[in-house]
Amino acid sequence: MIEELKQLNQFVEHWEEAVIGTTLEGIIATWNSGAMQLYGYSSEDILGKHISVLTHSGTSENVIKAISNIKEGKYIPIYNAIHQQKHDNLIHVSVAIFPVKNDSENVVAAAIIVHDITEYKQAQDMIDALMKSSPVGIYILQRGFFQHVSQQFVDILGYSEQEMLRTESINYVYSEDRDKVRANAISALKSGYCKPYDYRILTKSGELKYIMETVVSISYKGEKATLGNFMDITELRNTQEKMRDTNEKLNLLVQKFEKQNQMNSILSEMRDLLQSCSTIKETVPIIISAITKLFPKTDGALFLLSPSRTDLESVAKWGDFPEDVEENVFAPDACWGLRRGRPHMALNANASPICSHVKNASNISYVCLPLTAKGDVLGLLHLRIGLSATEYEKQQLNTDLKDMTVNLSEFLSLAVANIKLSENLQSQSVRDSLSGLFNRRYMEETLQREIQRAIRKKSSVGVVMADIDYFKKFNDTYGHAAGDMCISNVGKLFQQKIRGSDVACRYGGEEFVLLFPDSSIEDTFKRAEMLRQAVKELQLVFQGQFIGSITISMGIAAFPNHGTKVDELLRTADTSLYKAKQEGRDRVVMNNNDTGVS
Repeated sequence: MIEELKQLNQFVEHWEEAVIGTTLEGIIATWNSGAMQLYGYSSEDILGKHISVLTHSGTSENVIKAISNIKEGKYIPIYNAIHQQKHDNLIHVSVAIFPVKNDSENVVAAAIIVHDITEYKQAQDMIDALMKSSPVGIYILQRGFFQHVSQQFVDILGYSEQEMLRTESINYVYSEDRDKVRANAISALKSGYCKPYDYRILTKSGELKYIMETVVSISYKGEKATLGNFMDITELRNTQEKMRDTNEKLNLLVQKFEKQNQMNSILSEMRDLLQSCSTIKETVPIIISAITKLFPKTDGALFLLSPSRTDLESVAKWGDFPEDVEENVFAPDACWGLRRGRPHMALNANASPICSHVKNASNISYVCLPLTAKGDVLGLLHLRIGLSATEYEKQQLNTDLKDMTVNLSEFLSLAVANIKLSENLQSQSVRDSLSGLFNRRYMEETLQREIQRAIRKKSSVGVVMADIDYFKKFNDTYGHAAGDMCISNVGKLFQQKIRGSDVACRYGGEEFVLLFPDSSIEDTFKRAEMLRQAVKELQLVFQGQFIGSITISMGIAAFPNHGTKVDELLRTADTSLYKAKQEGRDRVVMNNNDTGVS
């Protein structure tokens, strides 16, 4: 089955109208429950057959020609036909045929909507027969009062003949149509005739009916009068309105298909690109590009959970998303979407709870899409409808956001989770997860390589061992979570301050080791002193509260001054660190043998 026909069938499966999908050769590929009920065939009976099996003998060429015209891009009006049910019963139907297009705007199939008008046709035939023997709804009107009414006229209005002959005729006309009726009556009296026109009447039971009427001027009992005849066209009008509604539904369906195909294409492209990403950083421009295509006229930001898991930080923003720090860094608890674990839409500030991370929200409509995997928070996609959007654009965006929020949230969550997992697996082999620095094994292997390189180049390698002062007391005072945050911040500072060729690692607990290739012992001392001072100036903030500052003690060793092997250099640096702590902490100490430096 053609993919587009599958989508059509899913949309119209439970419509009352019969909807049939065919190939351009007229082969029935799908039909809905309405078609099954109308024709009496099961899907097994009919699928794969030519559409002509449903038409009355000699009339199949109409539908074949219509499908051919659709294929050529010609407009197909609604037409009436005679079709045949499973047990050879003939039914009168109204048929409309529409093209089904693919993503490339090529016509690939036909959608046929069939409405059973048998009852209406039979009623029409009966009316025609009655009109041959007696005019339908005949009346004679003089001076505004009925002088004569036929039985058909009485039956339509529901009043008795005596009730109608005593009442002014205009009273039966629906109030909004009375001016039209008066004007046509006057026209008929002046010119002798008025063209058929329609208006509405109220029956005795209060039912509103549509009437088609023709009025001519006559002489009745020696005076001028009007002769009118009308027929009830309510069913015809309802049928027409129903067909119009059906056409509007189909047009909306076609528009929705086109938009859905466009969105699916954007999502598919984003999925393919994300699958090729190896780091979260690479995903940012891909996600932004897709979101701005899916939801134009939006501002927004992509937030990811920080390594300390205490804050969400924006890694990208687009449109006119504000620069305010409070809107770019906030705790997970500040978002209703993350609290509830599902998309949170605030399309009206007066009717929805507003997330505390959204500032000045009085004129903002927004949605927060949590990115989670197996219950763990990964981040947040935050979208705002731009202030420049028109009311129509806002309504359309609201609809699109409602339709796509859950799927988009789940899709991005899975993509981000997979990439983070890949990053973690790669990083775990060489990096410490808390500090973001290299681990001990990687440092020792690197130091061994740098020693060999320094031997070849006849250069030096600086080794610094550092320890956070009074860390146990810090943990006991502020808790282990704050201690982890402290280690994480020191790790970030080292990464920011060292050169690209340097190596920083977490040696264990609150201890760190720094390797400075091509650095003399004097230069190593100066750089260690600079790092010590930078750590001292760190402002530690935990859960929004300033909790003080810390200091570090550092011990220095250098190749070849203090050894030519990894364990020798690390042992010397550790000894110097121990000495720094003995001398009062918050200082840099080095073994100054053979250096001339104190």
